[in-house]
Amino acid sequence: MEQNQFGSTRSSKLALENTAWKHCRPDMSDVNFEIGKSSYTAKIFGAIVLLAASFGVRMLAKPYFEEESITLLAVDVIFWCFIALIAVLVSITIIHEKKRPTITVSGDTVFCDGKCWTSHEISRVRCTKWLERVEVYVNYKKVLSFPWEMDNSELFIAWVKRCGITFEDMRMKLNEIHKGIE
Repeated sequence: MEQNQFGSTRSSKLALENTAWKHCRPDMSDVNFEIGKSSYTAKIFGAIVLLAASFGVRMLAKPYFEEESITLLAVDVIFWCFIALIAVLVSITIIHEKKRPTITVSGDTVFCDGKCWTSHEISRVRCTKWLERVEVYVNYKKVLSFPWEMDNSELFIAWVKRCGITFEDMRMKLNEIHKGIE
């Protein structure tokens, strides 16, 4: 089992996927939850930007304190352009997450942005391999997509399994983590 915080969070989410809603009512009338708006991706990239920026500021400030000449190399320009690009992407991701409509599950129905789908209308749900996004399909057309790392996404997958909806699980390293849970 992985020892770091992300690994233990991942393990607990996977464990909850397999145990949630086992004792709910047959009509699922006692099931009610929202899928959170926060994800770890923006936070991780934001931390990378802060770390790189602090390193870069120290690198730029060093010549002022040691009375050396300041010369920016092409590598320095590329470094700062890369940091600026990541900062812009983090900002866009955070804005996108804040504007994302809330996804709510109540009973056997999913609500999002004024639309609703019952478990009988959903043809399949899949979790992609690389970015681990949960995709919901109605009549084989994708109608909803969100990151698996979001709060309560594991409850959604447990709901999918409980409703008998076809679930395609393509996540990476899933078997290794399941071994750690058992």
